[in-house]
Amino acid sequence: MTSHWPQPRTAPTLQPTRPGARSGRFELVLSRHGARTHIGRQYVSYPFHMTRPFALDAAIPSLLTVYQQSSSGGLYRDDRLSSCFDVGAGAAGHVTTQAATVVHDCHGQPAHQRTEIILADGAFLALTPDQLVLFPGAACSSLTQARLAPGAVLLLSDAFAWHDPEGRGRPFERLEARVDILDADGRLLVRDNLEIVGADLAGTASPVGGWKVVSNFMLVGAPDRLPTADELAALSRPERQVTGITVLPNGAGWGVRCLAADAIAARGIAESLFMLAVAAAFGQQPVPRRK
Repeated sequence: MTSHWPQPRTAPTLQPTRPGARSGRFELVLSRHGARTHIGRQYVSYPFHMTRPFALDAAIPSLLTVYQQSSSGGLYRDDRLSSCFDVGAGAAGHVTTQAATVVHDCHGQPAHQRTEIILADGAFLALTPDQLVLFPGAACSSLTQARLAPGAVLLLSDAFAWHDPEGRGRPFERLEARVDILDADGRLLVRDNLEIVGADLAGTASPVGGWKVVSNFMLVGAPDRLPTADELAALSRPERQVTGITVLPNGAGWGVRCLAADAIAARGIAESLFMLAVAAAFGQQPVPRRK
């Protein structure tokens, strides 16, 4: 466990429902000092892990990149994992993962993830984890709540795929996800709900056809720091992925949904959207991120 602060004030509370269930926290505060963003506070407990942050973009010194890692081999039954990202005024962060996350057979006890995001005036955060890979029997529930002050920008990425290592076509159990976007006064701007039963995606009757990865993105915040609809539409490559773009309620921003042929195509659209979001917010293209 890495701890540089006793009990962060923004800590979400998730209590295990059975003896032996894992309860992990990943909490990060980013602060702007001069032209650069620095870590102001962190608390990281098992199964999370974090190495040093990276300043990868010489042309965007305020943008700090952090890899949120796991040392456990995936998500397991009744896991209770929480993350909190608090980005100060004018600070900018990119949080991603080192690879896809496997959700193992949960035996009827879903894994739970909760994420809290707080963006101050003019802050920027791109939260772009690689996809969940749902094994047979996997069940996962996630809740994300983000609060944005004026001038802030948030890019959220949420993707999943399903896989049976034995090649017998066994489905995952269930996936549930909810995202709430609020303004600085706590007024709800957008709520997005996703509920999918694995059996509904099995076989030739699957509503996603032969596509292998489903990705959902939200790009919200200050309109003058967001890409245009034409810029977003230009990202689609029909032979490898199909995308749909939606104007979010209350002028919050854009919703982008994508079906991809495989993990490589899904990562391609996620990386392109990240680069577009950074260019719109800062007027400079970021360098490619290594995985």
